[in-house]
Amino acid sequence: KDKKEKKEKKDKKLKKDGKDKKDKKDKKEKKEKKDKKDKKDKKEKKNKKNKKLVVKKGNLKRVKGMMKKKVAQQKAQQKPSKVIAKTEDDYEPVNRWWEQEDGAAAGKRGAKKWDTFEHHGLMFSEDYVPHGIRMKYAGEEVRLTPAQEEVANFWTSVKGSEYEKKEVFIKNFWAAFTAKFPEDTHIKDFNKCDFNDIWEHREQERQARLNRTKEEKDEASKKEKEGSYLFSHALINGVRERIGNFKLEPPQLFRGRGEHPKQGMLKKRTFSEAITINIGPDACVPRVLGLPGHAWKDVVHENTVTWIANFEDSITLDSKYVLFAANSGIKGQPDLLKYDRARRLVSTIGKIRESYTKLQTSQHLVDRQKATATYFIDRLALRVGGEKDTEEEADTVGCCSLRCEHLTLEPPDTISFDFLGKDSIRYQNTVVVTEQVFHNIDMFMKDKKPEENVFDKVTPTVLNDYFKDFMDDLSAKVFRTYNASYTLQKELLKFPMDKMHHYSQDDLVKYYNDANREVAVLCNHQKAVSKNHAESMDKMNAVKAKMEKDCKTLRRHLSSLNDPRNEKLKVKGEEAAKLPSNAASCKKKISEAKMRLEKHVKQMELKEDNKTVSLGTSKMNYMDPRITVAWCKKVDLSIERVFPRTVRSKFPWAMHFPSSYVFE
Repeated sequence: KDKKEKKEKKDKKLKKDGKDKKDKKDKKEKKEKKDKKDKKDKKEKKNKKNKKLVVKKGNLKRVKGMMKKKVAQQKAQQKPSKVIAKTEDDYEPVNRWWEQEDGAAAGKRGAKKWDTFEHHGLMFSEDYVPHGIRMKYAGEEVRLTPAQEEVANFWTSVKGSEYEKKEVFIKNFWAAFTAKFPEDTHIKDFNKCDFNDIWEHREQERQARLNRTKEEKDEASKKEKEGSYLFSHALINGVRERIGNFKLEPPQLFRGRGEHPKQGMLKKRTFSEAITINIGPDACVPRVLGLPGHAWKDVVHENTVTWIANFEDSITLDSKYVLFAANSGIKGQPDLLKYDRARRLVSTIGKIRESYTKLQTSQHLVDRQKATATYFIDRLALRVGGEKDTEEEADTVGCCSLRCEHLTLEPPDTISFDFLGKDSIRYQNTVVVTEQVFHNIDMFMKDKKPEENVFDKVTPTVLNDYFKDFMDDLSAKVFRTYNASYTLQKELLKFPMDKMHHYSQDDLVKYYNDANREVAVLCNHQKAVSKNHAESMDKMNAVKAKMEKDCKTLRRHLSSLNDPRNEKLKVKGEEAAKLPSNAASCKKKISEAKMRLEKHVKQMELKEDNKTVSLGTSKMNYMDPRITVAWCKKVDLSIERVFPRTVRSKFPWAMHFPSSYVFE
């Protein structure tokens, strides 16, 4: 029995050992097989990566596209996912003030604008940090104090511009610069000064800023936003609104508009002691951040105005205001009222024209002048004008301040205008007027010297009082808004709706821009030709020539595909590899190339036509935006094509008007 049990135990053990050996062997074989497979896969992957692409003729473009797509995908996988940080702006509801019962009532002059109003004050410009670079005088280096160095820096900022050669600018700069030196200084002659070392240092700093990496620029932008975030908004009636010019201008050399007699003077740094703050009576008065030990000039609680702060300009001595941004509701309300006022003028303009036509033959000289001036304001969209001190500001004129030297009469009914309007923009226009208007102007100019006023009995106040007889809120400014809006609508109504399907989106944009240009010309919205305009047009012409050549090559290739035996038609060389292999693809390519060429030609025409005309001014300030919105909806044109983001954000109240809107 014992022997039998021992034998059974031995057999059992042998059986178990045999099974273990088999399991070990199977595991080993499995592992070897897996290792062999992994090795093979790695080898195949390596060979595939190193394998050169065999590109067939005609497939080069397709393969390049595939490779480009593959590289882009690899970069996208390697690049960490971008984190979008949301701010209060993303969650805050839109202030739809135009849907409220009182609508834009608060936009009226003298009306109560707010019940509660609070903000954090203003952001002051940074202190000047001296760099220690010396200027040269008569060839010798001169060490400058920080105050002197700062003004010298301002001069180098105009190097290469038109101001560098303007006598008035140089004279005023020199007076500001030498005022920083003691009276017994040896620096007496501007022509002996050499600021090139300072300019080169500033240029190096500028290039360093331009050559920053994207990450560095983003970081700087982030810091700037964080620093200004506290001051960028105000709470008005519990609604958060953006402030426009919350950061005070740093000191600089004054440039002014046009030929300003004070250009080149030093515009000083503004301190809190010159600033009056407007805020709600229950709000906490903001501290003067960044200027320890300083305080505001005054704090007021005027709820019939919308300015946040005001101060006196150190050059012009005019009051300057810190206002809300153009896209805020508090600025949108007066805009809506302005265009509604111009719209109401449509029904009243007939009576006004009838009145001033009768007054043109009045026995009273004041009435005659008043009626003739109104004719120019109505028909030519002239600004009303007023008396100016030419020693304090540029000699610009409007209708009431026209001088005899600005007008040339050509019998029997033609008058030529030539004068400097707002911002010293030259106004040149020759118009045919009525016989009575011509006679009146001839009479007003008789026996007068060239520098005397044509309308010597009329002032803007007299004209505006006359306009109040027709509308309580009518002034000379309303006529420009009316004329701009009426002209735009008149031009857009000429669009042939029955042929709309023939117009592409680009054609519609061109049609709108042509109408906009008519308004800009009427309102004399001009701009100087860009310095790079000629160079830009040359580049566009080169692109046009390349496109035309490509179209010609494609047409020739199509002919060779249709007639393969004609060797003369065949395209040879590198170009042949990029061309389609069949006639259908070639026709498609020709069609696409022609569309691109037409689009490019239209862009060139638009750029050339608008080189001296500013279309944006009338969009932002004079043309009723509802006319544009209605027309775009009518012709199925995307509003983004004619209204950039800044314009759309300024007029959110206009975006919901239907295509049936009419300016009347």
